[in-house]
Amino acid sequence: MWRNDKFIVRLCFILLAMVFWRGCYSFHLSYQEQFQLFMFTSDYWINKCMYPGGICEYISEFLTQFYYSQWLGSVIIVGLLVLIQWLTSQLMLRKNDSDWYYLSYLPAVGAWAFLCDENNMLAGVISLLVVMLSAKGCLCIRHTFLRWGYILLLTPFIYWIAGGLHWLFVILAVTYELLVWKQRSLLCRFIVCLLLLCLAFIYPYIASEVLQYPFFRLMTGLGYYRFPTGIPFMGIAVCILLCLTVIISASVPVIKSERINLIKVVQIAVLVVLGGVGIYLTSDYQKEQVMAYDYYVRTRQWNKVIDMAEKKHPTTPLEVVCLNLALGKTGQLGERMFHFYQNGVGGLMPNFIRDFNSPLIVNEVYYHLGMINTSQRFTFEAMEAIPSYQKSVRCYQRLAETNIVNGDYILAGKYLKALQHTLFYRKWANDAMSYLYNDKKVQNHPEWGILRTYLYKDDFLFFEDQKDMMLGLLLNANKHNKMAFEYLLAYELLDKNIGAFLKYYPLGKDMGYTSIPRSYQEALLYVWTQQHPSFEGMPWSISPVLQKEVTDFAVAYVRHPSDRDYFKQNFGKTYWYYLLFR
Repeated sequence: MWRNDKFIVRLCFILLAMVFWRGCYSFHLSYQEQFQLFMFTSDYWINKCMYPGGICEYISEFLTQFYYSQWLGSVIIVGLLVLIQWLTSQLMLRKNDSDWYYLSYLPAVGAWAFLCDENNMLAGVISLLVVMLSAKGCLCIRHTFLRWGYILLLTPFIYWIAGGLHWLFVILAVTYELLVWKQRSLLCRFIVCLLLLCLAFIYPYIASEVLQYPFFRLMTGLGYYRFPTGIPFMGIAVCILLCLTVIISASVPVIKSERINLIKVVQIAVLVVLGGVGIYLTSDYQKEQVMAYDYYVRTRQWNKVIDMAEKKHPTTPLEVVCLNLALGKTGQLGERMFHFYQNGVGGLMPNFIRDFNSPLIVNEVYYHLGMINTSQRFTFEAMEAIPSYQKSVRCYQRLAETNIVNGDYILAGKYLKALQHTLFYRKWANDAMSYLYNDKKVQNHPEWGILRTYLYKDDFLFFEDQKDMMLGLLLNANKHNKMAFEYLLAYELLDKNIGAFLKYYPLGKDMGYTSIPRSYQEALLYVWTQQHPSFEGMPWSISPVLQKEVTDFAVAYVRHPSDRDYFKQNFGKTYWYYLLFR
């Protein structure tokens, strides 16, 4: 075809994979990293060795912790995909070394698509590699009885190491016995293959009698999918692609030299089309967007959250939650809140949802407001709701923080000691340990010290449907909590409760404002124009520009009260539009 065509295609594959995982899908890596707690302890290792597939799960979690760096995570995934492709090429029963070589990329592309689902775990890919490496031995051992002994002895070990993917090893071994090794009679080989398939059933059954796992889960694998009752169908597709690649490579004829270039071009074209369609269908860029917002909030990169919103306005509730928090942390909530899409009070402080995603994001709002106990509850509930029953390094870090702020040093120490056994959080945990039982040092901390001054003075029941009351009590505990004040006014504006807004607005007189934030001015103008024919005598310092805008809005509303498109185009970034049209 051309010189070094294999090298060129592999290089293109690596570059495309790196661009995708680092440039287009990197926040899925950070998402995966936060939902595990890999510890370098003997107990953690022993626990993983106690069930089928646990060893591969341990290896996958070891690698996943490096997703802390998105660059490292991308390199790891690309490396694993290249390894899958290379092992596939070694397993193919090709009659010519290079005729059908590019079919070996199909399982790698399938694994790429498999990892695009945030609930598919890296353990599935690691188990696949273990199985493929073991299957290579079936091709290397020519002596019949040695090969059969190898398969019989290795199958239970593969089951315990890799879990339910031992099925793939058995199927590949059966394929090789039927298509490659024909020293023995067909009947003899058929009996051996039948025995291997029976043993593949027996091992999970024995495990189900010893372990407290359902037989079905032990058959299909424990650690390949985040939800214990689900089956990663894309993972099944990868196994099918691998088997088909092996079978096709043994079945197709040797290509004539004058047609080999055409066949290679067709293979590459099919690979590009099928791979592109498969990856497109399995990717979810809306989730990637939400994960990006969450990552920047988690890492306190508030300006990046706002930059994202300016490039593309948020549309989902959790994106709006992150944006409003970023605006609040940068002191822009009152000024710019209605420059972006708002979906009501649910975009400010959403109600609790019993899952492992939403509460983890919403806890950030309560934490930075100073509602520490609520943040702690949301974090703990999120961790307990993780379907795979994993602990979360992000949750442990937040629970350590909330307990330090609350002064519960014994419980904080429990979480910090676990974090001390991690790779990327050890330094943070060691530093945080120095704050335990040292109230003066906590008070001098730039974040924890301030949050401690925000704590409620009295105990009370938290009501989901009365968050404005909760914010009022928070503000009463510390009248200098500017963010609580802005959230309180934002809550009333989003709830369209103008009366409550007017009631709480005077509380901001000592908050250090040099001018009234725009959204407050718009609300005050709305109230004034409902009761007065002119702007004379207004008790607030309102911008003349806004006075003209509200006049134009009122004139247009009298003439075209139902022309939503006109008002969205000309007044879509005002509180008046939100108040009357949303």
